[in-house]
Amino acid sequence: MVSGEGNATQIAEALRRYSERSFFVREALFHLFSLTHVMDRATPEMLKLVVLGMRNHPSNLPVQLAASACVFNLTKQDLAAGMPVRLLADVTHLLLQAMEHFPNHQQLQKNCLLSLCSDRILQDVPFNRFEAAKLVMQWLCNHEDQNMQRMAVAIISILAAKLSTEQTAQLGAELFIVRQLLQIVKQKTNQNLVDTTLKFTLSALWNLTDESPTTCRHFIENQGLELFMKVLESFPSESSIQQKVLGLLNNIAEVRELHSELMLKNFIDHINKLLHSVEVEVSYFAAGIIAHLISRGEETWTLSSSLRNTLVEQLHSAILKWPTPECEMVAYRSFNPFFPLLGCFSTPGVQLWAVWAMQHVCSKNPARYCSMLIEEGGLRQLYHIKENGDTDPDVQRIVNAILDSLEKYIVRHGKPPPYKKPSATKPN
Repeated sequence: MVSGEGNATQIAEALRRYSERSFFVREALFHLFSLTHVMDRATPEMLKLVVLGMRNHPSNLPVQLAASACVFNLTKQDLAAGMPVRLLADVTHLLLQAMEHFPNHQQLQKNCLLSLCSDRILQDVPFNRFEAAKLVMQWLCNHEDQNMQRMAVAIISILAAKLSTEQTAQLGAELFIVRQLLQIVKQKTNQNLVDTTLKFTLSALWNLTDESPTTCRHFIENQGLELFMKVLESFPSESSIQQKVLGLLNNIAEVRELHSELMLKNFIDHINKLLHSVEVEVSYFAAGIIAHLISRGEETWTLSSSLRNTLVEQLHSAILKWPTPECEMVAYRSFNPFFPLLGCFSTPGVQLWAVWAMQHVCSKNPARYCSMLIEEGGLRQLYHIKENGDTDPDVQRIVNAILDSLEKYIVRHGKPPPYKKPSATKPN
């Protein structure tokens, strides 16, 4: 409970009785802020009264400033876990409304970001994540406070992973967003500094380019490829950085129209070097880039054919050396980017990468991925590989394992309905 029981009771009574009178609400919230610096348990009833004040006075800056500070005190750290989801949803909506009403008030924006940067809110609470991401991104473009920058990119990174494919594409299509995030990456790379801000920024870019050709094009047009090559060269022993960079470059490689942008000898050589990394997470994403570029056939390969042949062989042998990862390395929105690779019978290393990836996520998270693979029509494609006499034995072995998992899933859960493309409003 709040220290000073009598004072807390009086403040609650004032907020309840004078909720329509902004001056009294503001004064009560000022006192509440002082009392709630140290809390040992959640007080939903007090948070409800703060919500009432915010809702009744949306355009009153002093009220919103005091209320947003109180929200942070009442929901910080483990306190949010003790609050009902519905109440936190109301609070989050009002915080976003305050950010929208007062875009130039730095302290209010800071209070709201501090409250939003909560795992409980970002992961469990329903709110308009698309609008939230836009508001936080706008803040990021207008401020350079280092601590707040770290928090803002952390929020964007998490929100971007929760958006639908259409929403992510819409957000990434805003040119200023990609440009601003690349600017942060450039700043950190020039400082030779690996910190949480860099990691969250790379994650945000990775999520925003996922199945979004427009965002991928913005990335290329803003010299993102050159910058990311510099990142790889600057941090050669940072596998977590390499994984995020290569994950994003996989997204670029998936876009057929950008294929020629990646046909650079120094780029391919660097990716090939990372293919042989001892870290399976790094090797996996390097292999994905190579697989996508090889999959389009010799006619689109503008570098030497001997390099392509070498990559085909090394791709296959590298995959066979991978140990089984202990945990899920990557999350996918859909299997659509893999399906074109499954028909590459003349380059079995390409097929092998695709089916290895499918087996990996289906074995680690069958509830999500077995259902997704069946819904999207993967069964038919996998049976086509199984029944084809030209299928490579290594590919065949993994395909059989996936089909076995899918058949067990169907026995347990029944066959999911045919896949329908999710609408932009469908939650992830």
